[in-house]
Amino acid sequence: MVSMFLVFMVGWAHEGISVEEEEERKALLEIKASLLEVSKSYDNLLPSWVVDDGSSYCDWERVNCNSTYSSLGDNYKHVTDLSLGNMFSIEDINYLYFEIGKYKRIMWSLKFSIFLHFKKLRRLDLSGNLLGNTFDVSTGLERLSGLKKLENLNLSHNYIETNKIFPLLSQLTSLKVLDLSYINGYQGYTLTHDISEFRIPENMEVLDLTACGYYGTLQIQGSETTTTLRKLKILNLGLNRFNGSLVSYLGDLTSLKSLDLQENFFSGSFSFREVPNFPYLKVLILRLNDFNGTLPIQALASFQHLEVLDLSYNNFSGNIPSVINSLASLEVVLLNENALSGSLMNDEFCKLKNLHELDLSDNMLEGKLPECLNMLSSLKLFDISSNQFTGVLLQSLVSNLTSLEYVDFTHNKFEGSFSLSWFSNHTKLEYVAFSSDNDKFEVETEEPTGWTCMFQLKALILSRCNLNMNKGSVIPSFLLHQHKLQELDMSYNSLVGHLPDWLIKNNTKLQFLNLRDNSFGGILSTSFYRNLNIWWLDVSGNHMIGHIPNDIHESLPYLIKLNLSRNSIDGVIPSSIGDLSMLVQLDLSHNMLSGEVPIGFLMNLSQLRILKLSNNRLHGEVLSRDFNSSFLISLHLDTNCFTGKIGNMSALYILNILDISDNFFTGLIPNNLRNISTLPYSLLSLDLSKNYFSGPIPSFLSNFHLAIHIHLGSNKFTGSIPNSFRNLTRVLTLDVGNNCLSGRIPNFLGELSSLRILILGKNNFSGSIPRHICNLTNVTMIDMSNNLLSGLIPQCLHSIARPSYPAFMENPHAGGYGYPIPYLYISTLEKHAGSELTGDFKIQDEVFFTTKANSMAYKGDVLDIMSGLDLSCNKLTGNIPEELGLLAQIHALNLSHNRLSGPIPVKFSNLANIESLDLSFNNLTGEVPSELIKLSWLEVFNVSFNNLSGRLPEMKAQFDSFTQESYKGNPFLCGPPLKNKCMFEYSQGTQPSKKEARSDDKWYDMDMASFYGSCSSTWFVFMLGFAAVLYVNQYWRRWWFHLVEESDHYITILHGPPSQPGHAIPCIMASLHTRRDHKMTKWG
Repeated sequence: MVSMFLVFMVGWAHEGISVEEEEERKALLEIKASLLEVSKSYDNLLPSWVVDDGSSYCDWERVNCNSTYSSLGDNYKHVTDLSLGNMFSIEDINYLYFEIGKYKRIMWSLKFSIFLHFKKLRRLDLSGNLLGNTFDVSTGLERLSGLKKLENLNLSHNYIETNKIFPLLSQLTSLKVLDLSYINGYQGYTLTHDISEFRIPENMEVLDLTACGYYGTLQIQGSETTTTLRKLKILNLGLNRFNGSLVSYLGDLTSLKSLDLQENFFSGSFSFREVPNFPYLKVLILRLNDFNGTLPIQALASFQHLEVLDLSYNNFSGNIPSVINSLASLEVVLLNENALSGSLMNDEFCKLKNLHELDLSDNMLEGKLPECLNMLSSLKLFDISSNQFTGVLLQSLVSNLTSLEYVDFTHNKFEGSFSLSWFSNHTKLEYVAFSSDNDKFEVETEEPTGWTCMFQLKALILSRCNLNMNKGSVIPSFLLHQHKLQELDMSYNSLVGHLPDWLIKNNTKLQFLNLRDNSFGGILSTSFYRNLNIWWLDVSGNHMIGHIPNDIHESLPYLIKLNLSRNSIDGVIPSSIGDLSMLVQLDLSHNMLSGEVPIGFLMNLSQLRILKLSNNRLHGEVLSRDFNSSFLISLHLDTNCFTGKIGNMSALYILNILDISDNFFTGLIPNNLRNISTLPYSLLSLDLSKNYFSGPIPSFLSNFHLAIHIHLGSNKFTGSIPNSFRNLTRVLTLDVGNNCLSGRIPNFLGELSSLRILILGKNNFSGSIPRHICNLTNVTMIDMSNNLLSGLIPQCLHSIARPSYPAFMENPHAGGYGYPIPYLYISTLEKHAGSELTGDFKIQDEVFFTTKANSMAYKGDVLDIMSGLDLSCNKLTGNIPEELGLLAQIHALNLSHNRLSGPIPVKFSNLANIESLDLSFNNLTGEVPSELIKLSWLEVFNVSFNNLSGRLPEMKAQFDSFTQESYKGNPFLCGPPLKNKCMFEYSQGTQPSKKEARSDDKWYDMDMASFYGSCSSTWFVFMLGFAAVLYVNQYWRRWWFHLVEESDHYITILHGPPSQPGHAIPCIMASLHTRRDHKMTKWG
């Protein structure tokens, strides 16, 4: 109806104008009418496009016209340029994408045939309009071939499948500029298309096919080669699937000035032999590929007009060739994110007088910076961060570079001090970043006293740089005169005083403020200054006290990240935090907060991704409520006093991390928990440990088949490990220890090839250790202690603890939600400054493992280093397998409190990294191998309460630190540190006798012939003396024979025929009493 009304009004109001002008006006209003059918922004949508007989449509926004004259001299205007890109507001996009797109309804029902009314049209821009395959691409684009004047067409950032429009676009022979970048945005570039289906019009000058999933080779209209594509000047093929076979087809593009091949499938060493010459090439972008080998500067030496060279994000290695000096036209050199090494002392860049940008960050470059770099007077961007540069930064190096706008020297190994006053004359300076990796570098801001700066910074990063250490770690005073700051990071220094909230007041454009890990104090209860721009505030790791301000939602209403963790903040969580409607990350952990979590807190924060309330004193049944935060990715409620049962959490369908450990939750794990993290999202880390959950372990936990950490320990779970857990093929940590589980350890655990940590201790598992565990070649920690396991220790356990890759490195894509820091340095290639908002919320697993006689926590990257095997407190028997001596990487081995026998394997001397070895409370025999003194890392050694014997190893190396406690309960051990001295022990400097030498200093070695001879002679002398006594003493002789007679009588009764077994014992007792009475009478 709207369309018909607008067209009718146009026909009534504009009589007398040319037919072509009438058609164009009607077509424009029809375009607006079609937009109004889907847009919510009625008031703001093309307000100048109205039916008004006093206006000309050539004056309407987004419309350009030219003038032509008829044969009668009449002046006619025709539309030549339609800029209809990005027509929809953010509200419209959200509605179309999340609501209409969800149900696959029509988006913008635009008809291409409507543009046929614009006969003189030269440029048409329809980019960024969520156009899909629902509009008439099959007929409309084909009809556009009738627009003989059309030279520029932009369909980028839409939702069109390119394979449907390739044949049609080939018919637009007049095209000179075509932009199809991100055209199939709803599929990204996951759906691949052969670009050879597209016959490129030969008049093309600019072709942008970025991020469309293309592969193959270029084809020209009417030709199988590119020889006729002589006019092409700009070619963008980035973010596709091209490989090295494409290069040979580019050699004939002799007019090419800009070539973008970033983020494709190019690999191997770089060679431009197949592309002999690009005589006019100015821009070459090869970033984000997989090139390796040395930098191809020699191959590019003939490109004398080259201005921009981007080889970043590859795997180039070796030194930077000095021949780069020959490319005198270079203005931008980006070599960051490679593996380059060596120094810059060959003055590779000092002759590039036109250089504006130099980025060498994230390499392995070392040595001192050459002072001749101060000759680059045109340099605007200078980034050498994340290298190994050393030495002292000279004032002359930077004071002459007065054109600098962006400088980043972070993460190097510079020494000495650097004064920001050296930049005092740099009027264009906007971004400054310093930090140190060796704690030998200091940035000064207070010397010389009273210096003034000519710059107004937008971003200042002074993290980990001992800021003003010699001046009492004071806040830089020059910040009082900075009023354009958008980003300020002074984290990880030792700054003192009250929290400088005046920075918020003084810089109304401030968006990012990071003051974490300093020594700021003061009362937080004071309200913050009102700031409508700040969205990142981090004051964690300080000494703040007081309460969270109740009016924080009024002072800082647009906060996206708020981190107040690791302070001494007390009181309750104010319900006003729930009014921070844009909050994405909230960290209040490690404080002294108490009370319950406000009801509206979780209901109102609908945009929340990260919530950390860990390590406080909060209580209440927080999980019994419904969650409205459907975008929640990471939820940390651990180490509080929360109670109750788990309620309905099905709304958390993209949850990655759930940690509710160390609380007082009770009951069964509800079935509705299976609904969180539905595909394509999945739970990565689940920690329910240290609670009071009971019942069997739910089998549906195996539905989280992408999970990497599962902690169920220290609860009251019963039954066995569910068979469905065999589906957890990506799990790294499985902890079910300290429960009431029983039965046998399942064999399928050996099928979990990714498993690194297996905690089964403190349960009631029985039976033998399954040999399938030996298949876990990547496992580093196994705890089966405190169970009822029996049988032998499998010899094949020597194959564990051999991981082939690190698994616990911090993962920025798991559990983090990134936002770029707001400041953007506008350069040739739009270099971004700063980092992403992910550092605080990466997955860091934590495991408790008994080593060195203590249960210790291992967290984060250290889990890739730590390895141990704990089989203590079971009923294991047999010898200790010698093969365990092959566990060269293991740090802790505990076999104590079992029934093991046999000797200590000598091969244990091969446990080169062992730090804790506990073999106590067994039945081990033999001696302590002296070869163990080679274990240079051994700190705890315990073989107490066994049957060991012999001399102890010499007290040297690590054995010099072990006391008697390591050996007690072995009475036949001797030598220091025990008090038992060994036989044939001789003082230092005396030589042993030959007999001592033959005995090898073992006191229990003796001559067996002498032993038997001495025993026989002693027995003979005893018997001879006994007979003499009986012969001489008549009384003792009668008593002896009477004793023999009684003994014979007892034996007769005990071994007589068992006619009445039940009366045998009473009969014997009666006989004994009778004989006792007779003896007493007889002997009086």
